Amino acid sequence: MALFIATLGASPAFSETTLRVLYSNAYVNKDSMEKLVQLFEEQNKGTVVKLDVVKNYTEMTQLMLRSSLTGDVPDVGFQGLSFVRLFAERGLAVPLQGFLAQENDWGNRGYSQSVMSMAKKGEDTIGIPYQLSVPIVYFNIDLVRKAGGDPDKLPTTWQGISDLAKKIDAPSGGIFFDYTPTANWTFIALVQSQGGRMVTPDEKQVAFNGPEGLGAFKILKEIGRSGMKDMTRDQAKQAFAGGSLGIFVTSSSDITLYTKQAAGHFEMRVAPFPSTQPNGILPAGGSAIMIHAKDPEKQKVAWDFIKFFTGPDAQTQMAKSTSYIPVNTLAIKDPGLLGNYYKSEPNLMVAVGQLPIMTSWFSFPGENSLKVTPVIEDAMRKVLFQETEPKDALDQITSAVQGLM
Repeated sequence: MALFIATLGASPAFSETTLRVLYSNAYVNKDSMEKLVQLFEEQNKGTVVKLDVVKNYTEMTQLMLRSSLTGDVPDVGFQGLSFVRLFAERGLAVPLQGFLAQENDWGNRGYSQSVMSMAKKGEDTIGIPYQLSVPIVYFNIDLVRKAGGDPDKLPTTWQGISDLAKKIDAPSGGIFFDYTPTANWTFIALVQSQGGRMVTPDEKQVAFNGPEGLGAFKILKEIGRSGMKDMTRDQAKQAFAGGSLGIFVTSSSDITLYTKQAAGHFEMRVAPFPSTQPNGILPAGGSAIMIHAKDPEKQKVAWDFIKFFTGPDAQTQMAKSTSYIPVNTLAIKDPGLLGNYYKSEPNLMVAVGQLPIMTSWFSFPGENSLKVTPVIEDAMRKVLFQETEPKDALDQITSAVQGLM
């Protein structure tokens, strides 16, 4: 017995690693996140993942900025792609070049150059993209039919969308344009889909103050005149899910959610966000997984976590549970993973089909980048609800944003 006790006392203690992980948008991500964490823990014995959640990417970034002052940051974060620049400039994420250099076959694992570029700052890789989304146009087909529209020939231009919206008689209006997403996502989409830029190449001057910016506000004015009611983003989501809103311009990340909510009540279809120029592009929404841990051993575990979550199997589960576009091309192309799945989901395929024109989510340079968002958002709202003319709104945000830069 004495020998047994001595031997027991000499045995090394079991080492357990706890990984604190922060994510957002639980209303669509919670189920897949929890299932994938369970699988990761099963495959990585001795690692325990503790999930924390906030409402959206903006709140997440604000929490990270506060936590950085106290040193109480998570080990891993699913950060919004619009904040890659901020995390890089403030040193809040661990650059991943060293980890990538040890992965000899990284380019063969389904990570395209375009996807990898979405979470870079210069030559530094700040995160690995996890899930993507694009602005997209949702249609309540029942209301479209009642308005005399052709469900098989949905409008592909903003003028056509506005004209149809005017004919839709619905309690919550003919259309709602989501003007409040994180970091002015839909305004950037309006400018870039017309071939415009947000800033000059040297990043010293705004560049949206030309025809593309004016065109964006003219589109918003026409949408506002087409039956858009004054409500919050959450109210618009509830209205569309309840069948009382005709057309909803918002993120593709909710396709699966609205499909489930509409089932048995009304038919829903989606169409691409209109692009007015052949060189039009769309900013990729979504998140990238970043490492915030300072401890080298935790960083190694965090890197394994990233590889698992962005691998083809995890990406398949994520895509089937949510409507986000997977970042892993192996998952998209493999018939046994998502290849055949997307063939049976035409609405989801519309979003996936936008991959060729997706680019990184622009963010403004400098310490005042977070202050730009409410300036542009307020101008969008005033134009939508006919309180300001497009040219006046453009002049106002040009002056204000240039001052913040």
